[in-house]
Amino acid sequence: MSLTLYLNRREWLDHIRNTEERFPDYVPVIKGNGYGFGNEFLADAAIRSGKRTVAVGTVEEARELEGVYSFEEMLILTPVLAAPEYADMAESRVYTVGNLAQLKRLVEGFDSLCRRQSSIWNNGGEPFHLRILIKCESQMKRYGFEPEELSKVQTLIDDWNRSDSLRLEIAGYSIHFPTEGLSVTAKEESIHAWVQQIKKVGLPCNRMYVSHISSDLYGKLRKEYPSIRFHMRLGTDLWLHDKSFFSLRTTVLDVKDVVKGERFGYKQNRAKKSGRLVIVAGGTANGVALDAPTAVKGWKDRAKLTVFWLLQLTNRHLSPFTYQGKRLWFAEPPHMQTSVLFFPKGAKTPQPGEELKVQLRMTTAHFDRCVELGSDQEKEEEAADYEAAALLPNQEEKGKTLDVTS
Repeated sequence: MSLTLYLNRREWLDHIRNTEERFPDYVPVIKGNGYGFGNEFLADAAIRSGKRTVAVGTVEEARELEGVYSFEEMLILTPVLAAPEYADMAESRVYTVGNLAQLKRLVEGFDSLCRRQSSIWNNGGEPFHLRILIKCESQMKRYGFEPEELSKVQTLIDDWNRSDSLRLEIAGYSIHFPTEGLSVTAKEESIHAWVQQIKKVGLPCNRMYVSHISSDLYGKLRKEYPSIRFHMRLGTDLWLHDKSFFSLRTTVLDVKDVVKGERFGYKQNRAKKSGRLVIVAGGTANGVALDAPTAVKGWKDRAKLTVFWLLQLTNRHLSPFTYQGKRLWFAEPPHMQTSVLFFPKGAKTPQPGEELKVQLRMTTAHFDRCVELGSDQEKEEEAADYEAAALLPNQEEKGKTLDVTS
């Protein structure tokens, strides 16, 4: 039983490495479900592409990856409000803070941890270095420091650095822009304003992480501010930029005849027509039929959503599965790991073992397996390329030897 991700791994990895030409020193984002590939899979790809700095979504994701992979620097994008654990006292970590309250809570948590773990934490008598990433407010209106708050940051840092348990250090700043509705000029002006504000209050400014800007603007900023190291954070635009590198398919598990009026499924609804029930791999646990809210633009979008809403009132639900170029209908809501599709009487139906195409939102998808496309020779060449480049250091020490030929 398999919902399968087919991946041309060599071309996909080449694309990831070539992204460095458009966005030098970019930082890969590894979070959530790993954009459909899984976080460990993406960490593997980042290392093979020569990346030593990555960004993760949460502190829990950092703990999981650090148990397998070794990175020189790991940015945690979501502010940490829960009490930190001893495993979080890794000086390779950089913690995002979006306002003064988040900063105070983070520092107090680590200060308390350092004092409780003083008998365990031993760094040659040196205090623990807590590195923070200051998130600047943008038009996104998510958490982020407002310009007037920055003047209070240095005072807090000076106060905390008098402690004998930890030292606070600003590792950089980040600005996260919306993907739509904001011009290139507006983004550029926002970055300029923040750089000037940071310098005005006297804070150090040697690194800035940006998102959702063009390669032209990125290059312009790096030239205009040579003393600031700009880093582009890339997630969707990195891992899912070119969907020609992968395809998604499900396996037909069984086919059953059903006659009009016959009951079937969990809810024992009656079949409205005679036909065939086709059971395929993939259900809610795989992300099937998990829809995110969409922004409606224009009358065409409204008309389309209205049609789908009216169909759902009659228990007709369009599935993400296709056969011979046509979208198929669910016979009933998908189960956890399987889905049941309806084919009307007389229609050509697939046979058990046959594969059907499926369209899924990659940020909610979980696949049963990943099959790498390409010849054995290509896989051997890939292995030789990466071994020659010496891009896989210290992995055996972390308990995992990477196999590029599998």
